Amino acid sequence: MHIAETRDKARENVKFGLKAWLDYFREVAALPLAPEGPIDDAVDAMIASGLAVIGTPEDAVAQIYRLKEQSGGFGCFLQMAHEWADREATLRSYELFARYVIPEFQGAVEAPRSSRDWAAANRTTFIGAAVQAIMSQIARHAEEQQRQQNINPEATRTTGS
Repeated sequence: MHIAETRDKARENVKFGLKAWLDYFREVAALPLAPEGPIDDAVDAMIASGLAVIGTPEDAVAQIYRLKEQSGGFGCFLQMAHEWADREATLRSYELFARYVIPEFQGAVEAPRSSRDWAAANRTTFIGAAVQAIMSQIARHAEEQQRQQNINPEATRTTGS
């Protein structure tokens, strides 16, 4: 698994080391994990087969849900440190995984998602109350201005030449 902010960026990142990784598995381990040829073809084949995720955090979430469905559930998910991308891109992939993928499976996104959905469902009530509060304060301010004018009419006069 290698993820980035966009699918294109993830695909670009794995050009760093995926070819060498595939060559090792073809030539040493005798496991043809992807077709020989252009690296983009290998990426497409690995993604299509479900062997790899090279994409976004959303792609990673979707793949783990597919694996969970296929297997009936599992206790943990392990990633291989495969050096498909350079160090910086690999660390960024791990960061994205920790920030956006793991919380999905730890139940950490359920409460914020539920809260967001509730707020969206009640939006018209909130907007109406907010508009009413704003209009009330505008009216209150206008009344205060009027009272001050009535108490001290000199304060509103301007001096002429």
